[in-house]
Amino acid sequence: MAFPAGSGFRTALSLMYEISFALVEDYVYTTLTSAVTSVGAATVSVASLGFPRSALYVGAQLLIDTGINQEIVTITAVNIGASSFTAVFTLTHAIGAQVQGATFPVQASSGDFFYSQSEILGYIARAQNQFLADVPCIFSLNTQFVQFGQIYQQLVCNAIEINRIASSVMTIPITALNRTSNLVTAVSASPHNLTTDRKFSIYNTPDPSFVGAFKVGTIISPTSWSYTQDAPDSSAPDGTAVLWLRLLETSQEELSIQNPFWRNQNITRLRAFFEGRTGVYRWGVDGKPATTLPVEILVSERDTDTLEMTDYFLVPDVLLHFCKYKALEYCWSKDGEGRDPIRAKYCAMRYDRGVHATQRWLNGMGVNVEAATQGSTR
Repeated sequence: MAFPAGSGFRTALSLMYEISFALVEDYVYTTLTSAVTSVGAATVSVASLGFPRSALYVGAQLLIDTGINQEIVTITAVNIGASSFTAVFTLTHAIGAQVQGATFPVQASSGDFFYSQSEILGYIARAQNQFLADVPCIFSLNTQFVQFGQIYQQLVCNAIEINRIASSVMTIPITALNRTSNLVTAVSASPHNLTTDRKFSIYNTPDPSFVGAFKVGTIISPTSWSYTQDAPDSSAPDGTAVLWLRLLETSQEELSIQNPFWRNQNITRLRAFFEGRTGVYRWGVDGKPATTLPVEILVSERDTDTLEMTDYFLVPDVLLHFCKYKALEYCWSKDGEGRDPIRAKYCAMRYDRGVHATQRWLNGMGVNVEAATQGSTR
């Protein structure tokens, strides 16, 4: 699921509806005409079983209600004559509560779906991650410590590509952070050796409001200093002050040319990194770290491989229709009843044009220049 709430307001269900329209599938968009008064299995009536025909069947998932009372239920029985269905509810719902679902009911009753809900959600998740790989437009900044004595280091699981890695020789453990009237006082466990106007960053603190890059304002004592930060008053019991310096990107071949023995060399400072693209995608440093050094990693990121109807997206709303075309390409490339090469080719063309347009837009903003020159990787 996109976290914390994606980059926009649209959910996977809204894209499922659009795909349902393109595939000419019936859908559900109605309200409850009887209330759910207790949790557990219940039979409820609805104003409509679907549009333009009934779209309910055993196993279909529906989104019930809105806001904090929203839940996804799975249908266990359908009564067409009574315009009702049975499901297990974990919340209560009043008459008039919304009932939504792009159920893709064609041939569902026979068990031989043209398309299932889980299949469509899988196509949407796959399409979004393909777009994020072709146009790296969502980034995350992560901090970690390099492993002692290990050349290869782990990369965050949602990373697509490394953009920048920085490390810090300076590591100052902090025992207290106090912010009052936009002035922060930091207390270190040992002499900090900082000077006025020296730049530094705060990280690894339980209060994320203190995280950021700053400049020393006043040296109060050998173990304390102050600086300005526009934020509400707060305090934190610990943290770390560092000075991030960008590492040189290199290759194992270049490191071996410069120093054939670099793999066995113990280092106390990181100067370069390389990307290991064989096997598990990891990154490496220019020797064996003799201590646990902090690093900051900027990566383009991907979303999860599975989505629920209520999940948001990492791809911004304005670009989601390109993901829709990619998902439809998957639908119409499917072997069997749904195969349509002409429509699949059309959707692939619309997707590729969207990728190129987004790359040019980002390139014009000075972002993602490298990816913009590579074109689509479809």
